[in-house]
Amino acid sequence: MTSQTHGVAASLAAMATIVVAMPLTAFFRDSAWLPPAVLGVLLVTVTGIVLRRLTRRAGVTILGQLLVGTTYVLATQLGGTTVYGAVPTARTVPRLLNYVHDARETITTYAAPAPESPGVTVMLVIIVVVVGLAVDMSAATAAAPSVAGLPLLSLFLVSAANSGGALPWGWFAVGAVLWLAMVALQSDRELREWTTAVPRMTGGSDVADVAERSSRWQAVQLTAVCLAGAVLIPAALPHLPTRYVLDGLGAGGAGSARSTDGIRLSTELDLKRSLTSPSEEPVLRYTTDDPTPEPLRIAVVTDFEDGFGRMRSDALPPRAGFRLPAPAPAADDSISREDRTITVGANGVAAPQIALPRHPTTVDVGGIPWALGTDGTARVQRTPSSYSSTYVELDPQEEDFGTGGSQSSADAGAYTDENLALDPASAEAIHELALSLVPEDADDLGAAQAFQEYLRGSQFTYDLEIPDPPGSPDDPILSFLETKVGYCQQFASTMTLLARAHGIPARVVVGFLSGTASGTDERVIRASDAHAWPELYFPGVGWTRFEPTPGARAASVPSYSIAIERDGVEPTDESTTTSESATTTTTQASPTPQDPTATDQPGEAETFPWRTWLLGLLLVVAALGLMPVSAWVARRRDRATADDAAARIETEWQDLLERLADLGLRPPVGATPHRVGDWVSRHGYLDEPTREQLDHVVLTVERARYGRPDQQLPDIRAEVSAIVGEVRGQRMTSSRLKASLWPRAGVEAWLSLPQRLAEAARRR
Repeated sequence: MTSQTHGVAASLAAMATIVVAMPLTAFFRDSAWLPPAVLGVLLVTVTGIVLRRLTRRAGVTILGQLLVGTTYVLATQLGGTTVYGAVPTARTVPRLLNYVHDARETITTYAAPAPESPGVTVMLVIIVVVVGLAVDMSAATAAAPSVAGLPLLSLFLVSAANSGGALPWGWFAVGAVLWLAMVALQSDRELREWTTAVPRMTGGSDVADVAERSSRWQAVQLTAVCLAGAVLIPAALPHLPTRYVLDGLGAGGAGSARSTDGIRLSTELDLKRSLTSPSEEPVLRYTTDDPTPEPLRIAVVTDFEDGFGRMRSDALPPRAGFRLPAPAPAADDSISREDRTITVGANGVAAPQIALPRHPTTVDVGGIPWALGTDGTARVQRTPSSYSSTYVELDPQEEDFGTGGSQSSADAGAYTDENLALDPASAEAIHELALSLVPEDADDLGAAQAFQEYLRGSQFTYDLEIPDPPGSPDDPILSFLETKVGYCQQFASTMTLLARAHGIPARVVVGFLSGTASGTDERVIRASDAHAWPELYFPGVGWTRFEPTPGARAASVPSYSIAIERDGVEPTDESTTTSESATTTTTQASPTPQDPTATDQPGEAETFPWRTWLLGLLLVVAALGLMPVSAWVARRRDRATADDAAARIETEWQDLLERLADLGLRPPVGATPHRVGDWVSRHGYLDEPTREQLDHVVLTVERARYGRPDQQLPDIRAEVSAIVGEVRGQRMTSSRLKASLWPRAGVEAWLSLPQRLAEAARRR
């Protein structure tokens, strides 16, 4: 490869790396990482171009690029820990590890678009520069651009696998074109070297140019077809489940005892992925003596300065032998309560998270180190395959609120800033909305009921696809209030902020709905049962659950959260319907034909119907089998309609030639059966027994053509099948697949169908 070709290949490699990295900008609010990453790729590329001009040793070039890239990262991203800006010290590695930890925490706890922390910036710069080095090394230094597609694909999949939806097709198309350009450049160079001897052999001065143009034109056609298919076919398919690259949501089901398996609930992005998960694998299997179990809690969200906030747990680091302290009163003794138990038989929630009910009194995790926080959430050192807990189920009534009961020590910190602070971006709008919703002289419970009633009203719609109309606010809360479309995360966060604006301590809890009954005493929770709901604090009652999310993808609605009658106004039909279903489970709250308010929820997430998948599978099988079946029917029809034995033999002979042509073995046109037999024997690499069968077929065909009309002729179908089978075994997999799925006999059967129908009509 000439130095000029090296330079073009390196330039294409750098552009492809930058284009493939661009979709990552959609996952972060800022793109401060992009300029240093682009500069690093360009620096590595220029270094490679210069070194390849100076030396032909690939090892020297790669080592020089690696040295320059490392120096650049040290100087720009870790400069505070180096000497002379580029020489690492003992502080460099710990600082880099801190950045790695910071990036992991940001990615696994923040919603997309997440804030760009220093760790995220450093890690993205390193990743993009390393990918740029790998692509340049493959495409330019090693002259193997096809291999360069692997690091490009890996970088692109980081964006595609975490998008939760379809990426804009332009990113893929441009990146694919650049990679194909690298491949074409290398192929063109190899073709030129191969054709240099052609003019001397043939005497034609333009033979090489003709060969090159023909090769390029075929490559362009093939590239256009493949690229169009790669863009159009995915557009017609549903977005496949994400593979959870670089995020906090693991892949696994219930029953896994390994700490690395299971599902972790983290951010808005993860909740949406769980809700849209097509997997039917259980996350939890449990039994309980509670006839109407409430949702199980994982963690809480209190900090909303970044829109929807980030999750946390008040639990201490897990430790061996942890015991629950003496339970403090969760509410006044006058509030009705029941002691309940829950036994989880198969657990798929990955450590350090563990799903527990509110107000646990005992927890048995099989000796695994664990700890419980004051917010009722727990942390475990590794995932228990099973565990059990006893807990107190409170049943407050509306008259229990507003009594100003004694405040328990466990809830002494309810009125802290973390439970009352608003998101600065939406604080003004939230204050105005809260004032407009709360009736005059309403107490705190009345205000909370008004907030929940407003969000469950008909003007709001549950939908996993969040609209982003032109001109909508950048703040997610303001955008939700404008579009009035969202799922549990939006509803829970908005009610929490409305309650805080009214002076009620509030927080968001993330966990799982109570699941569905499996026909026995056992209940099953799946990934799509992930849920978020608000908890509001009332003196004397404690932290209480509300349910502002409408539709079947919500938990049961507590009776105290619905205003049955206020100021002499009768409850609305919606409130009455909701109140009657307040004690139902998630499954019982599903829409029925008699419940128009439920069936009108357009965005309710449901498992994709198995009948639709089955129908789609049958259609695919039918489409793939159309031509093979048509060919089989046509062959049987031709044999059955043969006038005599000679016509039957001629039909079998033509069938052999067509099936060999399907496999890419086409004898000379117009050749005699004997010449065809010799040609097939040589080019088909037949073994001796198969050659003897071919000779018998040829002899039979010659007898049928040139012998007596009334002679007896043997059946040669077995020999024809054996010859085709031997040739098939010598072909590549792609040729065999094409011959099976697209046989010429099937195609001709469909092409001749109009003529055959016309002839049949004339005969009648």
